[in-house]
Amino acid sequence: MTEHVLPGTDIVVSDDGPTIDVTDLPRHGFGRKSALFWGVLVFIMIETTALAIMFGSYLYVRGNFNEWPPSERLQVTPGILTTVMMLGSCVPMQLSLKPCHEMALRPTRRLLVVGVALGFAACGLRAWEIASIPFAWTDNAYASVLWTTYGMHTIELGASVLETLVMAAVLYRGPLEEKHFEDVEVTALFWWFANLVWLPFAALFYVDGALR
Repeated sequence: MTEHVLPGTDIVVSDDGPTIDVTDLPRHGFGRKSALFWGVLVFIMIETTALAIMFGSYLYVRGNFNEWPPSERLQVTPGILTTVMMLGSCVPMQLSLKPCHEMALRPTRRLLVVGVALGFAACGLRAWEIASIPFAWTDNAYASVLWTTYGMHTIELGASVLETLVMAAVLYRGPLEEKHFEDVEVTALFWWFANLVWLPFAALFYVDGALR
């Protein structure tokens, strides 16, 4: 049995067993091969649970009122425009996945910039949407659930836009590493979640609560 000390350390390694050379293995991966992917997926599950509680709270509160909605009806136009803009912003983020997997820098960062621009537009429309709510959160249980849901989702929406903005800045300014393309993929995943998760709430707030 032979032993040797790892360079720059005091660790002694023996050669009494089989070894595997892993120097050629990739240092990053996409999709299920990425630990970051699973981490973001678990985070999405946590956030989905919190929003599902708000969804259930809305349905519970709805059953406690004979007249619905119990407050002044929401303005439909701001909500529809915000939802359409959020869905539209998903297109460049989805398109960015192909060049991202190919590690093509220019198309990836260009599509991220388009997504960020549409995301900021969606945030601006969301600000208008919130400003147009015709009642305070303290008016009744319905108002409290609605305002809380808006607050939670707006945080998700803003976080996804800021995260993507940071990733776009990294791709433009560097220093750039291959693992950053893995970061772009999970950024797009969170973007899809933050925007698509609003659809059932849009149906509740603007169909059930405004157009009935």
